[in-house]
Amino acid sequence: MLILPIVNKNRILNVQVTLKDAQKIHTGVAFENVDSSEIIVNGKKLSESIYTASCGDREALNFVRNNSMLYQRDYIVTTKEENNTSLYDVYQVSPPPKRVSDGLDNLYGRVLTDMRKESPRSNKGRYLSFKKIGLGDNLTEEKIAILQRIVKEVRDTSKWPELFERAGIADLTDTIQFIRNFDCTVVKDTTIPESSIEDAIKALEIIHTRDYKNLKNYYETALGNSDIYKKLSYISKMIYNEPLNLIKSNAQKEQEDKNNEE
Repeated sequence: MLILPIVNKNRILNVQVTLKDAQKIHTGVAFENVDSSEIIVNGKKLSESIYTASCGDREALNFVRNNSMLYQRDYIVTTKEENNTSLYDVYQVSPPPKRVSDGLDNLYGRVLTDMRKESPRSNKGRYLSFKKIGLGDNLTEEKIAILQRIVKEVRDTSKWPELFERAGIADLTDTIQFIRNFDCTVVKDTTIPESSIEDAIKALEIIHTRDYKNLKNYYETALGNSDIYKKLSYISKMIYNEPLNLIKSNAQKEQEDKNNEE
């Protein structure tokens, strides 16, 4: 479970990040010639590829992209085996979007790795820092200022793509489109008042234990994630006249699904 801690309205939310188009199609299975923690693209296996020797987050994504060039088909991801069994779960995933930046590729690759390391029927969280994966590296103040100027001075939105391209900020639009491939769902009953975290850090600062370091790092990660998310939302608001609205509760998602069905 990939968890994005983020500060929102004086609270820290713990948000599960997944691929929007990833569907779990099998649970508790073990197919012949298909191992656990595997990726299969157009019949090619990650475990039998040149990427398996140093298979980090980006290598897994590169494997998927390189084997999807000729045929853009859904691919398969298997999880780890369930404890004390040889059974695993299976995801079906749509082809990844085109590359925009290292940070976004790191995010996609991190989610792929999270699926491959998932332990069925067991929750084990891994924290995600937008800053550490470089997600905000291309969201510079200079680029945002250029975007502001173009949007303010040119009312004809049909001219924006060309102007963005000429100004070297087309990747801002692409970033918003890419980030919308993810589902960000608030994990129920894990929201923490920001003041409680601040009080705990202050109380533990004197003894400087491992708990203090972990809690301080968690809070700083949440603050950093909030800063980058605000930039993304601001860019979305300028280009599409609507905030990003990526992070939602289960209740909000259920209501949206209900509205779509109607």
